Amino acid sequence: MSQRATAHTSRREIDVAVGILVGLRGCSDRAAFDELVGVVRDTGIGIGAIATGLAALASGGSSAGHDEAFAAWGDLVTRRRVLPAAVVS
Repeated sequence: MSQRATAHTSRREIDVAVGILVGLRGCSDRAAFDELVGVVRDTGIGIGAIATGLAALASGGSSAGHDEAFAAWGDLVTRRRVLPAAVVS
């Protein structure tokens, strides 16, 4: 994969991760991006990998950054998955 294609893929993954955080937290795009960058800083995992990990976590899958994403957002994602069923009951 070319460097340009890799950058495009990473950008898309980052946008998806930001969207997930906006949806889960109800925050701004900027706040979500800052949170993503904070996890990158804390873990040393690249932003593309951690973004992919968050997307995998949110969809119930796994990826290379899944463990770090789970450590950062597992409770948030799990709580939000359960919430709609609890609200309906």
